[in-house]
Amino acid sequence: MMERWSPLAELDRIVSEMNRLLGETIERGRLLPRAFVSRPATDVYDTPEAVVIKLAVPGARPDDLEVTLEQNTVTVRGRYGYALSEEEAKRATWYRREIGTGQFAESIVLPAPVDAEHAQATVENGIVTLTFPKAEQARVKRIAVQAGQPRSS
Repeated sequence: MMERWSPLAELDRIVSEMNRLLGETIERGRLLPRAFVSRPATDVYDTPEAVVIKLAVPGARPDDLEVTLEQNTVTVRGRYGYALSEEEAKRATWYRREIGTGQFAESIVLPAPVDAEHAQATVENGIVTLTFPKAEQARVKRIAVQAGQPRSS
């Protein structure tokens, strides 16, 4: 027996299957694909002296973060959010829960060669700031223009 194809029925089947797959993934505690994982908002800019990276990582403390530099790629790994103490969690009744917690890893290709030996990393008020002084060869050098001798024809 032939069955007539229905786009709406097919869409409903796909949505149901996606809900089932996502539900199983979340229930089992597996990591979702990167598209569904929270990533810190990140700014990257440079000044004449340094390349600066800022990441918004609420609740992060210095010991929650790891920063590595390999060639010209910096990777920041860490934890964000907060956790209630076991005692407080037992007494809590949630009415709203929107602040996420978890782990992240973000890699950023630096736009200029840097001096890794003098790099600095700080965290304050939920903002991680990484400052990479530019390597001498990457810094803009100003060359003074001097008046030349008039040429004779």
